[in-house]
Amino acid sequence: MAIPLNVLVYSGPGVSINSQSFVVRTLRQFLSHRYAVIPVDPDTLRTQPWETKAALFVMPGGRDLPYTVDLNGEINSRIKKWVQDGGKYLGICSGGYYGSARCEFEPGTPLEIVGDRELAFFKGVCVGTAYPGYDYKSESGARAAEVTVDKDAFKVPRSHWRSDPENVRVYYNGGGYFATDDLLGRPSADRDATVLVRYAPDVTNPYDRQQKVRNAPAVISCAVGRGIAVLSGIHPEYAWDFLAPSSFTLAHNRQTVDLLRSHDAYRRRLFGAMLAHMKIDVNQDALEDNAGPENASRIPVKTPTFIVPARVSGVAAAATTMYSLNNAATVKGDANIAGITDMILRDGNDDIHIVNAATDNAERRVPYEYQRTVLKPSDPVPTVPWSGKKDSAKDSDEIRDQSILVLCTQSTLPGAKETSRFDMSLALNYMKEANAHTIGSWLMYSDVTGSTQTFLEKNTRLQALLPNGTVNVAAIQVSGRGRGRNAWISPVGCLQFTTLLRHPNLRQAPVVMLQYLYSLAAIEAIKGQPGYEGLPLRLKWPNDVYALYDAGNDSSGDSADDSGESGFVKIGGLLVGSSFKNNEFTLLFGFGISVANPLPTTSINKIIRDYNLKTGSRLSAMSMEKALALITAKFEELYRQFLVHGFEPLLKSYYRNWLHSDQVVTLADKGFEKARVIGLCPNEGLLQVRSLLNPNVVYSLQPDGNSFDMMKGLISRKTN
Repeated sequence: MAIPLNVLVYSGPGVSINSQSFVVRTLRQFLSHRYAVIPVDPDTLRTQPWETKAALFVMPGGRDLPYTVDLNGEINSRIKKWVQDGGKYLGICSGGYYGSARCEFEPGTPLEIVGDRELAFFKGVCVGTAYPGYDYKSESGARAAEVTVDKDAFKVPRSHWRSDPENVRVYYNGGGYFATDDLLGRPSADRDATVLVRYAPDVTNPYDRQQKVRNAPAVISCAVGRGIAVLSGIHPEYAWDFLAPSSFTLAHNRQTVDLLRSHDAYRRRLFGAMLAHMKIDVNQDALEDNAGPENASRIPVKTPTFIVPARVSGVAAAATTMYSLNNAATVKGDANIAGITDMILRDGNDDIHIVNAATDNAERRVPYEYQRTVLKPSDPVPTVPWSGKKDSAKDSDEIRDQSILVLCTQSTLPGAKETSRFDMSLALNYMKEANAHTIGSWLMYSDVTGSTQTFLEKNTRLQALLPNGTVNVAAIQVSGRGRGRNAWISPVGCLQFTTLLRHPNLRQAPVVMLQYLYSLAAIEAIKGQPGYEGLPLRLKWPNDVYALYDAGNDSSGDSADDSGESGFVKIGGLLVGSSFKNNEFTLLFGFGISVANPLPTTSINKIIRDYNLKTGSRLSAMSMEKALALITAKFEELYRQFLVHGFEPLLKSYYRNWLHSDQVVTLADKGFEKARVIGLCPNEGLLQVRSLLNPNVVYSLQPDGNSFDMMKGLISRKTN
C-alpha cells in the first residue's frame, strides 16, 4: 500500500529564495506531523520516480519564465498527468501564473511577460500585477492586501474558521488575479474553477491602471481529472515575522507589518483551509490563536542536550570523559548569567556551550534565562537547499549555530520540566537491565534539535571526545535527514537517535553490511520480547522497517491514508554516515522508528493494539525509553557475532524478516527487464536478482546506487 508522504517544493531557477524558504518553513509548521517537506530541482523531477511518494507539489513565488525553460516538455507532462491521476498542486504568486493556461504579466511595461503555459490547470488567464508598483529587487510594491474569504466555498467545516472575519489582510507582492468566467461576465461559469478568495475592489487592470477590477479572484480551486490545483495570487504562507528587517523601519512597510501582525491568526487559518480543501492533513495546533504575536512562525526552538553515562563501567572512565568535555570548552562566551560560567567549544558547525548540570535545582538543571539567551533564534529565515545559489548570510563566519551541552550525573538528571517528552532516568534503568556495555555507553538527549546525526557529524571535535557507542536521542528534529534527498518526518512519539560506532577495518566484518545489521537488530529487538514474536514487522531492502497496517482494525480516525486499504507501510529507516582514518571507520547510524505516533503511517504501538484485538493477547505498549534500550542492546549482541563470524550466519534471520523472498522486480536500467530476487551477497551487501529472460544472468545491485519502489516492484538508478 503506497502512502504519499512527500510535499515537494520546487527549488529550481526562477524561484525567489525568500518565497521558497518561507513556504518550506510554513509547510513544515502545518504538515511535519505527517509529511516530509522536500525542496526539489528540475533534475530530481526529470530523473526520479517522485510521483508515487508525492502528496502535494508546491510551486512558490519568483519568476515564472525560467520555470518554462527547465520544465516545459517532459517534466510539465509528468506533473500534469500526476495531478490528473489524483495529485495536488499548489501555486503561489508566480506559481499561480504558471498553473494557468496563459500568463499576462505587466503588459506594455519593461517587465512584460505574456504567453501560454503548459500546465493549464486553470483554463483561463492569470492577469497581473493586481496592484501597480511591483519591483523584483525590493518590497516597494508589497502590501497587506485586503481579501474576502468565501468560507462556504472551502471544503472544510465551518468550525475551522472560529469567529474569523471574512475580510483578511494577507501579504501581497506581484501576484495576479484569475480571469474566471464570472469575472468576465460570461453566461455560464467555468465549472472546473471555484473562487475561494477575492481581492478588495482596489485592484486595477494592468492594461489600464485607471480601470478598477471588482471581485477579482485572488485564490481559485481547479478540478483537474481526479486531482486538484489551488492557485493563489497572494502569499498566505508569509508570517509577518518573515519580512526583512528593513520592513520594520520604512514607514510604508512598517504599516504592512502591523496589519499582517494583527491578522496573523486569520492568515494561518486561511492557509490551513487551502491545504485542507485539497485533503491534505493539517496539524490543528498550527491554527490556534495562542501562538503569540512574537512567535507567528511557530517553529520549535532548540533545547539543551543533556549527556550522562549510561552503560559505561567504572567511575574513572566516566570522570575522564567529563573532564575532557569540560576542558574542550576554551572560548569565553558572552552570556552573563549568575551561577553559570559560559564556556564554548567552537566546533565545525556549532558553538557548543558546555555546562555542568545544576545541583541546587532539581526542576531546572539549566537556568531558563541562560537557555533563552544562548538558544534564542538568530535568524527568522530558514536555510533550505536551493539550486545554484547560496544563502550569503549563512555562508558568513559571523553566523553559527548555538548549542548547549549539559554534563549530568545520574543524580543530576533533568526532570519533566526540561525533558517532557522522554524520561532519561527511566531510559537509564531499561538500558541497565538490557545486557549491553558498549552501544549506549553514554546517553545524549534533547527535546528539540536540528538533527541528531548532523550535530555529531558536523562537530568533529565533540565527536572525537565522545566514547564509542554514544547514542544521541531527540524527541523533535526540525531538520531530520533521510537517505538520498529525502527528509525524515519526526513527529512526537517517533524514536529517533544516532549511534556513534568506531568499527575496525576487518575483512570478515565488512562495513557495508552494518546497515543491514542495524535494521535487523531493531526488528529482532521488538519481536524478541516474549509474546511479540508474531508482530508483522518486516525489512525492505536495504534498511527500511515496514509494518502491516490493518485498515479493518483502525477505528482511531488516525488512519495512514483515506483509501481504506491494508498493506505494508514504512515505519522506520536508517541513514549511515561514515569516515575512515587510521584503519578505522567512524560510523553514525541515524535511526528512526515510529513507536507511539499513529501518523504518518502507523506505529509499533498501533500494530500491538491490532495484534491484541486479532489474537486476544494482552501485550503491553512499548515506551520509547524501553525501545531504545532493546534496540541498542540487540545491535550490540549481533555486532559482537558479526565481528567474529561476519554476516553470513545472520542471513537466515534477515531473510525471515524481509519482504522480498522470490519477489519479481523490474530493472528500469536494463530496459525494464524482469528478474527474480535471489538474496543478498553477505560480503558486499549487493542485492542479487536473476533474469527471467535469461536465467544464466545474475545482476548485483548496489544499495546506495538504486531506488527500490517495492509497491511497483521497480528498481531504478538513483541520481545525486
